[in-house]
Amino acid sequence: MALTEDKIKNLPVMDENTTAVAGKDTLIYIALDKAPTWLLLGGQRNNPLSRKAESIDATSKDSGSYGDKLPGMLNWTMSYEGLYVMNDEAVDVLENRFNERKPVFIRQEYPDGSYRTGWASVTALDEDHSYSGVSTLKVTFEGKGAISDIQKLSAKPTLGTASGTFSKAAPADVAVTITPPEANIRTVVMADGTKLAQEVDYTYSQGALKLLKGGAVKDHLNMGDNVITITITADIKLTFKLKLTA
Repeated sequence: MALTEDKIKNLPVMDENTTAVAGKDTLIYIALDKAPTWLLLGGQRNNPLSRKAESIDATSKDSGSYGDKLPGMLNWTMSYEGLYVMNDEAVDVLENRFNERKPVFIRQEYPDGSYRTGWASVTALDEDHSYSGVSTLKVTFEGKGAISDIQKLSAKPTLGTASGTFSKAAPADVAVTITPPEANIRTVVMADGTKLAQEVDYTYSQGALKLLKGGAVKDHLNMGDNVITITITADIKLTFKLKLTA
């Protein structure tokens, strides 16, 4: 016998007091320009960050039975692992910077929207196209200078305006403001579940979201109000109502 709605509502719920975070919600972004515009690296699975200090031997005859070590130069590396995603502009940036022997600017963003940034050289790009598995990509980043301390968002993300219009007769880009400007966008999803593609269906940089008239937005609107969901952090989703007019 199926449970009733009332019984489902009354099922016991465990108290959650854990401070652990889900690794799947920590994401890597690659800077496209100086603004910067952050591109999400598609197909992410793992992105361990390692920070180390060189070990300097300071042992002398006076050290006794144990050696003495001092921390030397600091360095950091990141070993990215993920699915190989075709036509991913972030991967295109990595390919270019690797071939040109130029560093990339990267952002590691945590579930609450806090983040680190740093410059790194791309020292390895490894593709795996196994017969019996999915294609994967591994990238090795080696830091050039320091990676930043964790930076918190200066305020809780909000929309500057909660609604807009899109005309079928005279289509135009739709501008949406997000504050604070350092907040990033993870996904933009139409009311029918269609996930929009960055730099194709929308652009975003420093708090300025633009839904492009030539993108997929127009193909997934019904007459009247349409709710678009903008995911900022693992827990913060903003809703924007876009009204389609004749």
